[in-house]
Amino acid sequence: MNKLLSFAGRHGPIILFVGVLLGLVVPALADLAKPLMGAAVFVFTLGAFLKVERAGLQAQLLQPRRLLLGLLWVVGGVPLTTWALLAVAPLAAGTKTGILLCMLGPPVGSAAAMAAMLRLNPALALTVTVAASLLSPLVLAPAAPLLGAVHLQIDMATMMERMASIVAGAGVGAAALRRFAGDFIRASPQAMTGVSVVGLIVVAIGAMQGMVPQLTRHFGDVALALGVAFAVNAGFQALGAAIFVRQGGTDAATIGLMSGNRNVTLVWVAVLPWLASMPGVELYLAASVFPIFMLPLPLSKLLDAIRRRRARTPIVTAPGAAGPYDDASPAPVPVSTYERGHRSFAGGATGQRRGDRAGLRGDLSRVETDRPIPAGAR
Repeated sequence: MNKLLSFAGRHGPIILFVGVLLGLVVPALADLAKPLMGAAVFVFTLGAFLKVERAGLQAQLLQPRRLLLGLLWVVGGVPLTTWALLAVAPLAAGTKTGILLCMLGPPVGSAAAMAAMLRLNPALALTVTVAASLLSPLVLAPAAPLLGAVHLQIDMATMMERMASIVAGAGVGAAALRRFAGDFIRASPQAMTGVSVVGLIVVAIGAMQGMVPQLTRHFGDVALALGVAFAVNAGFQALGAAIFVRQGGTDAATIGLMSGNRNVTLVWVAVLPWLASMPGVELYLAASVFPIFMLPLPLSKLLDAIRRRRARTPIVTAPGAAGPYDDASPAPVPVSTYERGHRSFAGGATGQRRGDRAGLRGDLSRVETDRPIPAGAR
């Protein structure tokens, strides 16, 4: 089981990509997965909690200003920017409404799991996503009509209770597993990512239920909606990362991930009573599911290319500056909040070699190999 989960953790992006195709090619498989999607949401949330150490979460909470800026962008900045861009975009009214509704939703619930899978900052993704999801019932209903979308029927108490139960249940479950299997969890980081991937693949396959008839009956409209959905997702990922680049590449890419990937299911349920009277909206909502599960594969390739390039770049420090392992002084380049929270786990005996341990710098995971740890560097 450990080997299977580790395999899933190492190859998560391609597994999700194939899962979407399987759901389309084998509709019976999508029918089987659909009823399991609720449990799968709990599984990938549990995997995110298992992947994130307590120190990583503390690192986010100890920097409230950075955390608040990210949350404000994800909750308010993304919808407002979408509204401004749609004012000049030559798109059909139904497509515009669908885009705005998607971007009004919080980040997709699997953002932390995807961040772990892509070797970004799952602690940041988990913290912001949980906060944004709990705030979403308070934001969605009043914001939609103000920005030109439809009035939403939202049972705020039920929605917040459901979200809180998933998060709390996953958190308690992860704490119990750490207590009784802590050594295994610490020794199997890829397997913990694999737990999230298992949940995500079930959701990816189940989300394809009923897509084939849409594709065959309205191929031209579907193709256009898919093109727009991929462009919106990728565009907001790039925009979010660019805006927060000064926080370091890893954190910036994590915020970009949350900017483009939104909780479509939450919005879909909220507008369900009006979908019949809104042509084009449901089609766009369905199309927006595809990039959530298919873009991680090309994104992982891009991030790996950046990491390989940075690994070939020598680390240069000014005379007298602390080395990259000296925790007593600031690092010579911006360091992600995730690394700062995990430095306490990076120690070793004096003279021990670091092998292929990667440091998540602001330039996305620069790898430093076979460097002895100097005395007093921990």
